[in-house]
Amino acid sequence: MARDTEYQSIIEKLLLAPHPEGGYYRQLYGNDGSGKKEISTIYYMLTGSDKSAFHRLHCVTEIWYYHAGEPLNLYVIDTDGNFTVHHLSPDGEMQVVIHPEQWFAAEIPSKKGFCLVGCAVAPAFSFENFELGQKDTLMHEFPQYGELIERLT
Repeated sequence: MARDTEYQSIIEKLLLAPHPEGGYYRQLYGNDGSGKKEISTIYYMLTGSDKSAFHRLHCVTEIWYYHAGEPLNLYVIDTDGNFTVHHLSPDGEMQVVIHPEQWFAAEIPSKKGFCLVGCAVAPAFSFENFELGQKDTLMHEFPQYGELIERLT
């Protein structure tokens, strides 16, 4: 129960709102929707069994920065179909670069507490560059990652 109170307090303090792909977020800089700024940033939080569903960005790079909470797994499928799990935590990676066209998703493996990260996108984020993964398409393209795709789409 204390953990729920802790992340609720952070949600309120940082003015986070539900994110369309799961979790909570708040736009901080450069997110005017035009995609014309040089960079955009957000706070992003997952709690317990939340997930960031598989998605990819076209023509932009995204960097995830670990801030606080439970370890977070960031799953990446690169353009050659290679799979990598990044562990964001104080004892693991503190930042991870996601290159254009890579599919990626995230979750808290313990399903407990919360994880707060920051995300920067350059050039600035625009929904024109965002693609949410479709389960059938990803399963056809990457059948070897079927269990993960099933869980995170």
